[in-house]
Amino acid sequence: MKITDLLSKNEETSEDIRKKTFARECGELTERLADIRANFDNVTDAASIDALIYEENAVLCRLEQLYRDARVEGITLELHERTKK
Repeated sequence: MKITDLLSKNEETSEDIRKKTFARECGELTERLADIRANFDNVTDAASIDALIYEENAVLCRLEQLYRDARVEGITLELHERTKK
């Protein structure tokens, strides 16, 4: 086996990189959404509740756009489970 054959097997394609980028962002947004929702239990004033609602809506909009963009690229994203820290 040639060295170039070994090297080419280890190289990621641009499609692999795009898939990982989409998956990473999806995971980060899912984590953020879970954090926002957990914070609803910790706030009592109307301004903080409003801020969390707006932030939650922004994250949900970004997730929807991410799923649409992935679908256009032919990438399937799965819902991420929140990882325990």
